[in-house]
Amino acid sequence: MLFLSALFSLQADVLFDQEFTVLIPEGFPIIDPHIHQWHLMNTPRILSWPKRLLGWNKPLYETVVTLGASKADKDYVGGISYVGYDYLPENYATDRGQLNISHVVHVEAGWQDTSDFGPVKETQWAASLFSGRTDPSLGGIVGRLDLRGSNVDAVLAAHKRASSKLVGIRQMLAWDADKSIMRFCDQPKLSEDSKWRAGFDVLATHDLSFDAWFFHHQLDEMVVLANAYPETTFILGHMGTPIGLGGEFASYGGSDVARSRVLGLWQEGMARVAECPNVLVKLSGFFMPVVGWGYHLRDQQPCLAEVVDDLRPMVEFVVGQFGVDRCMFASNFPMDKVSMSLGMLYDVYWSLCEGFGDEDRVKLFRDNARDCYKIEG
Repeated sequence: MLFLSALFSLQADVLFDQEFTVLIPEGFPIIDPHIHQWHLMNTPRILSWPKRLLGWNKPLYETVVTLGASKADKDYVGGISYVGYDYLPENYATDRGQLNISHVVHVEAGWQDTSDFGPVKETQWAASLFSGRTDPSLGGIVGRLDLRGSNVDAVLAAHKRASSKLVGIRQMLAWDADKSIMRFCDQPKLSEDSKWRAGFDVLATHDLSFDAWFFHHQLDEMVVLANAYPETTFILGHMGTPIGLGGEFASYGGSDVARSRVLGLWQEGMARVAECPNVLVKLSGFFMPVVGWGYHLRDQQPCLAEVVDDLRPMVEFVVGQFGVDRCMFASNFPMDKVSMSLGMLYDVYWSLCEGFGDEDRVKLFRDNARDCYKIEG
């Protein structure tokens, strides 16, 4: 998920040693339907100008970026080591190690050209990044579009011309009244704005899915939107991101009572979303700092058993509500990398599937993403 208006934690960043998965059988098929790619020097990013000016001096660059960041951004991102540097196919391939990830889906990520056709350039760029690459291959692109724009139909057509890999659109809708939590859209209840809805009317005619991202207290918006467009496929990102579920984050999760309140509101919201048959959910993003586990604050990544114990109740609840056929594992890399390696993340996912049959495992790790995003090959 991303992002950003200038970043990063004052803590010393911990670079986890890459550990290759030992739990998933060699060759087990995986599609990762949610990654982000960026290049700070060659594309319009919030950190492009400091990287160009100061990238030659790593300590100076990190100091300036850290001092210039708001507390909300520092807390949300959790560390500069992953978002402050390029993340490209070769970086992801290194993180992947021996995992048999055949395809990835690039989801729009912090592209700063916000002119009408500016986001189309990200679609072109993402497609070019993977040109000729098969390890992994680009399965799809989820592009960005401000649905309040006056040229929605033309921009969608341009996105499609830019790459045949365009499979969906995302405009982030996560917003909280607490200003110490990074906001990903510029107004509350953006999905109910009449101008935005007019743009969505156009999107609904283009045979594209919509990646929706809301915080836990906004899930009723997801229900209203999904019911208004029953023929559109929605993919809810990051399990509805319950702020502070695992521990204190900003004004959330500061006590057992507060965390219980978050859990109850999140469960109620997810249960209502699950009643919408046109919504799938990504089992992802639970290791961003906003969820409150605090893993990113440690000197070493947490042990597997602890993470599995933390995550199991949430995954079991979501899969129980949506069913195996409407869920998919995804990495949200490199955003979740601040908490653990990709190998460990997929070890966690595999451990959570101990009671599943082979067919259901393949659905969660590959087939549901393949079918949802129309990935060929």
